[in-house]
Amino acid sequence: MSPSPPPPRPTAWFLERFDVGMGVAGEFLAAATVVLIGTVTAAFFYEVFDLTRLAIFFLGSVIVCALFFGTRPAVFAAFLAFIAYNFALVEPYFSFRFAGADDALTLAAFLVVALLVGGLAGRVRESERSSRRRADLLESLLGASRAFSAAGEAGALRDELAAQLELATDGQAFILTGGTVEDPADEMVTELAAEAVGRGGLVARGAWRAKALSREGELGVAVWRIGETPASDLAAQNRLCGLLVDLGAAALDRIRLVDLQTEIEAGVRASRLRDAILGSISHDLRTPLATVLASASSLRDYGERFSDDTRRDLAEGIVQEADRLNSYLESLLALSRIEAGHLAPALGPVAVIEVLDGAIRRLDPEAADRVDASALDQTLEMEADAALLEQVVFNLLDNAVVHGGPSVRVRIEARRGEGTVELSIEDDGVGVPDEEYDHLCDKFYRGQNRHPDARGTGVGLSIAKGFIEAMGGSIRLGRSRAAAQGLRVDISLRGAEHGGS
Repeated sequence: MSPSPPPPRPTAWFLERFDVGMGVAGEFLAAATVVLIGTVTAAFFYEVFDLTRLAIFFLGSVIVCALFFGTRPAVFAAFLAFIAYNFALVEPYFSFRFAGADDALTLAAFLVVALLVGGLAGRVRESERSSRRRADLLESLLGASRAFSAAGEAGALRDELAAQLELATDGQAFILTGGTVEDPADEMVTELAAEAVGRGGLVARGAWRAKALSREGELGVAVWRIGETPASDLAAQNRLCGLLVDLGAAALDRIRLVDLQTEIEAGVRASRLRDAILGSISHDLRTPLATVLASASSLRDYGERFSDDTRRDLAEGIVQEADRLNSYLESLLALSRIEAGHLAPALGPVAVIEVLDGAIRRLDPEAADRVDASALDQTLEMEADAALLEQVVFNLLDNAVVHGGPSVRVRIEARRGEGTVELSIEDDGVGVPDEEYDHLCDKFYRGQNRHPDARGTGVGLSIAKGFIEAMGGSIRLGRSRAAAQGLRVDISLRGAEHGGS
């Protein structure tokens, strides 16, 4: 993974582009060259134009050396300019003697001014260099920090750290995490990494550097080999690389903490889900099982004493509770399919009216009479799985009838949208508080305003949401628009290519 190249640095001062790297000898040689050029120029003006006030050329040479090369070359240039000025342009010519006290005083004043100006200009230059280095350091760290923040997992972050180190050193870098690397210097690199873990801080051996990302080395050890780097820049480069490793270590710690927090939250959610399932099973299985056992045992022990109507009622109760148990188990199985991602809807054109008719027929006759679908467009078709969509509508109608109260009325509407068909189911029941809307589709959630006699497992809306999203649609819950209270559920699915689209 290669790091993003840093943005071009704006030139703070035009002289920055002339920041040449050279050793001490090169700087003094360059200073002597500049003074020589100034001397030749001054001699030219002296001979051709008969000018005598030529100190500005020598002083300019000192200033140029200060600005381009720093304080030490500027001081050296000041003495060279003093000697050249005295030797070439002050009588007696080509001699270091003075013609009088005035000349000696003038040259002394020139030397003092040259030293002061050169020293000040050199300090300005060095201050500018220092500021630029600090800006470069901050820019590199900022770019690395952004790259580390974008890395989503530990492996990618280690690759990014290695790439940043290679960019900073123009060399080779990698992160050791308990193994070795494919390199001729494997043994030496491993020893260097072990030393970095043992000592802490940055460890150097020849061109190799190493620093542990954590005190015990559990996060890994950064190892890099520097490229061609001037000796004067090694300290700054080591400092930058050390800071990059510290940034990478902090980012790895952050990822580790995030992963740990995610695991803790997943454990908490799993614990809550387990408790909800156990609570639901203890309530929704125990009650019908008790009814079935009581009815069955009564028929077995006292069946001959009961009238035909009583035996028929008991048998009907067993069938109803068995259906309830079957429905509960089917809901749990559907929920597990959604959670596991094993739901594969068979999409195709589905007539909305047929789905609604099938769902309404599954309701109790008394509940079905409270559902109004008279204003429905008979031609609307959705791109859906007919069985899943019918289960969704049944769950929503059953939820409205069961939890809305004995007098609740349910209204179904459908309309065409832009490439979609919108199906709305709303009731005039007791409704739910505003703060509960975000939780209505949570697994095993039961609202505060549910009817005292209401049954249910708390998974109907969760299953409806999972089925609709599996078919590429969306489901929204909100307050009823037609009543002062009540619940409204809006389903949006893609319209079929013919009929309802």
